[in-house]
Amino acid sequence: MKTKITLVLLLSLFMSGCSEDFLETKSTQNIDESLVFTDTKNAMLAINGLHKLMWTQDLSGTAPRGGFEMLMIWMDMLGEDLVYTYANAQYQSEAKWVTHRNYSGSGHLLHFFSLLYYFVSNANMVMDNIDNAAGADNEKNNIKGQALFYRAFGYFYLVQLWGERYHAGGNNTQPGVVMRSDGDLGPKARSTVEDVYTQVNNDLDEAIRLLAETTVERPNKSHIHVHIARGLKARVLLAQSRWAEAAEMAKLVVEQSGAKLQDDTYITTKDRFSDASNTEWLWGSNKVAEQIATLRSFHEYMSNNFRSYNGNTPRAIYNLLYDKISPTDVRKGVWFPRAADKSSTPRPQYSSYSGARVANYMANKYLLADQSAVFGNVPFMRLPEMMLIEAEGYARAGENVKAAQALYPLAKHRDPQYTLSTSTGEALIDEIMIQRRVELWGEGFRFLDLKRLNMPLDRGPAPRDGYNRNPWPIVTGAGSATFVLENWDPEASNFNMYGDGTVIGEANRYREAGHVEWQFKFHQSVIESNPLCEQNP
Repeated sequence: MKTKITLVLLLSLFMSGCSEDFLETKSTQNIDESLVFTDTKNAMLAINGLHKLMWTQDLSGTAPRGGFEMLMIWMDMLGEDLVYTYANAQYQSEAKWVTHRNYSGSGHLLHFFSLLYYFVSNANMVMDNIDNAAGADNEKNNIKGQALFYRAFGYFYLVQLWGERYHAGGNNTQPGVVMRSDGDLGPKARSTVEDVYTQVNNDLDEAIRLLAETTVERPNKSHIHVHIARGLKARVLLAQSRWAEAAEMAKLVVEQSGAKLQDDTYITTKDRFSDASNTEWLWGSNKVAEQIATLRSFHEYMSNNFRSYNGNTPRAIYNLLYDKISPTDVRKGVWFPRAADKSSTPRPQYSSYSGARVANYMANKYLLADQSAVFGNVPFMRLPEMMLIEAEGYARAGENVKAAQALYPLAKHRDPQYTLSTSTGEALIDEIMIQRRVELWGEGFRFLDLKRLNMPLDRGPAPRDGYNRNPWPIVTGAGSATFVLENWDPEASNFNMYGDGTVIGEANRYREAGHVEWQFKFHQSVIESNPLCEQNP
């Protein structure tokens, strides 16, 4: 069968390297797929191409578009826990809730929409051809399982971003996204949210069955095995409010994956959030130098000691969330509430170039110990997430004892003074969600958590009358003066309190739950090429 597919993967099968020219190829053409899927060895190269979409360079050449890891940053920029400090060219419009609604001009919007469909179209290509490839059934089942996983992955994030949230107990006939499974690129209407989730669940169920049966070992953590498929299934069930099922699925991963909590995870000077050897990582990137170009890497925007945009705009945590972290919790040490005060200790690490800025509450979670490095690996799924899904699922299902027991190992590991929770109901759910926000900070979950739970975006109160609305001026790391907070309101959030105090704008402190702005717009070129695709309001 011949279908029209993206060259981004096909060319990777035949080129000796992953050059910038290759990665920036956007065109499509008809290709005889029989030349690609001659055997399972070549088919596995197509799967490798799917893995690379998680971190691949931009297809257009303009930063900061890149692989899925860059969309992770965007999804946290839409929330409140990742604070945008000083004005900068990159991600500021995303944090202002502008880019995802700019259907006529945003190349970023089109890029990430296309990226997620690459997962779908290229997984379809694999599924259409793998049965006719030479090779053992065991190898084919492994390839099929991974392809089904990525098709489910693409549709899951497409429907969450471009569709309305899934309404538990409803019929979910609201428009989702266009589904294609047969290579047809003609005009087609959007499927319902329910139909998209049905496809996602069916794909994951089959992926889990196939991957559970195969004996093929994955070569590194960028590849998919049964526990990663179960982990994604747990995410899907959580998004559908199928609480008990989500908890049970996550529990399988916790108990059977072999992943373990690692004592030095939050000793970030050891690259623990950029090194896939961390025993907590279930799934993560596996990058090599020639695959990464400047300003298209996660750590260039999330590692505050990187000589890049972070040198101008340090990443910081929402101070009102930080205040909820126990003083004995090891995680509290990766954020620095008084970073701009030269007399305070300990001091954060920051970029060594002379113009580098520091910001109160800045983060060293994604520190790159080697400042000359151009990238680090990125976690896409970690054991703590599964522990937190198990706890949240049980708590929302009313299983308070099970929820507290599921939360305890992680909370105790991070905070030696933590004791088994005796809370129930909403109090227990709140405790679990605080743990989730702290543990998964910066890993791309906050916007979708707010959306699935139908919660508003609330970036906290502005300073009260009589307090300085801009207490934290721009401070360079190279400066020598001691910095003193000037009439700071201790009850205010640190949103819009850096630099000139209007980085994101007061209008962006709050978005009500369920507003149309929680849906991404379809780029105009998508509507023009498929007039049956109904635009979001």
